[in-house]
Amino acid sequence: MRRTALLENVSPFGKLLFLLGTIILMGIVSAIIGFGAGALLFDASMSDLSGFIQSPKGAKAVGFLKIYQIINQVGIFILPAMFFSYFVSTNSVTYLSLERMPKLISILVAAIIIYAILPFNGYMDELNRNMSLPDFMHSIEQWMLTKEKQAKMLTEAFLTTSTLTGLFVNLIIVAVLPAIGEEMIFRGILLKLFNQMFKNIHIAVLVSSIIFSTIHLQFYGFLPRLILGMMLGYMFVFTGNLWVPIGAHFVNNASSAVIFYLHSNDYINIPMDDFGTTTNVAYVIGSLLISLWLMTIIYQREGTGRTSI
Repeated sequence: MRRTALLENVSPFGKLLFLLGTIILMGIVSAIIGFGAGALLFDASMSDLSGFIQSPKGAKAVGFLKIYQIINQVGIFILPAMFFSYFVSTNSVTYLSLERMPKLISILVAAIIIYAILPFNGYMDELNRNMSLPDFMHSIEQWMLTKEKQAKMLTEAFLTTSTLTGLFVNLIIVAVLPAIGEEMIFRGILLKLFNQMFKNIHIAVLVSSIIFSTIHLQFYGFLPRLILGMMLGYMFVFTGNLWVPIGAHFVNNASSAVIFYLHSNDYINIPMDDFGTTTNVAYVIGSLLISLWLMTIIYQREGTGRTSI
């Protein structure tokens, strides 16, 4: 007997509201579970756990952050995507475009694009960081700077490890789970909903990418993350297969974690933030052109693009 999808015929806007409500509800539940797990595993009070998030100093604080992040990733991205797709489609796997194995060439080219775009994205990152807001928005700018410093501190505390086991755990937390969860939400669901709402795939890619970049709350990295989101979006549009942007997203995040590990343990001299960056304009322009050319390879290999998403 065919299963009934209760929200299959609801409007795209109605589905969007349902998704948002699901994310908020499950986000609250996952936060409660995360703090509960932290209290049990680390014998800490709620105020101590809140302090760990604000200032992650010491092994106990970092350990809690990692467990909390795992629960957070599952609760805010993966479970809501699965829950949402169950109610809007009779086949959740097909709805999320996860039913087919991707072409090897598409996965390989997508991974290469992540490295090819680095000089251009590094230039955009520099432009982003040099932007300043008008005087009347000074308080907002200070808040953004504070959030940026806090994010940098959390990232460094999170990724710092001297063992391969620690690196493996970091890869699960910062690469595997975000690649799957964020792609399911932003490309597998939001991009489709915006395409149905705006009747324009390019606007859908742009809007979903803006939300993808904004949700990270790192405003001085907004432009490079926006570009990354658009590349992942078009990878999905061209292939109709969510595993391709998932693979590219994994490569992007995993590379950062590995480079941080190698630099912090004195295996290489290049810090994570400077990897692949250059001030040579020719390299920056060439980076963009090569990346666009590689995107056309994916487009050509996959036919005319699966805009049926």
